[in-house]
Amino acid sequence: MSTDSAQSIITQLSRDHSEALLSWAKGRFADQRDAEEVVADTLVKAWKAIDRFDPQQGSQRAWLFAIAKNAAADHHRRSRRHLHSVPVAEPDMGSRSDTEIDRLVETSHVLDALRSLSAEHRSAVLDAYLGGLTTSQIASNQQIPTGTAKSRLYYALKAMRSHLEERGVVR
Repeated sequence: MSTDSAQSIITQLSRDHSEALLSWAKGRFADQRDAEEVVADTLVKAWKAIDRFDPQQGSQRAWLFAIAKNAAADHHRRSRRHLHSVPVAEPDMGSRSDTEIDRLVETSHVLDALRSLSAEHRSAVLDAYLGGLTTSQIASNQQIPTGTAKSRLYYALKAMRSHLEERGVVR
């Protein structure tokens, strides 16, 4: 397929489906920019793979949404990797009030509790509490059953509570 015809097909697909794609992506990401990035990634991937689209296997819309699902999963994986690679600076305790210091210490304990979890459990907690995702969205993004996502979140929070109780942070 020529580049011009591929471009015209993608332009038409974008006109016909980008609003629905964005609406779908907004339901999976708390940040509008993340949703927009997933839609852009979807259209770029569709453009690169347009010659593999087979109308006999499904509609253009279904094909695009399959690409979008994979793009969203890729985006979540990249986001999690970035969260794990960001160094946490030691807080400056110099001019802080007791309340601020207590909050920083508690935050440090919560980060330790998060680090003590398995990658799957940590991912569920981060997706739910930092990403603002529901268990259904977590399941979809991680390509696991909803019950598994609920279970991971439940056991992760239980393990974190136990970790914090052992350190006297919560009772």
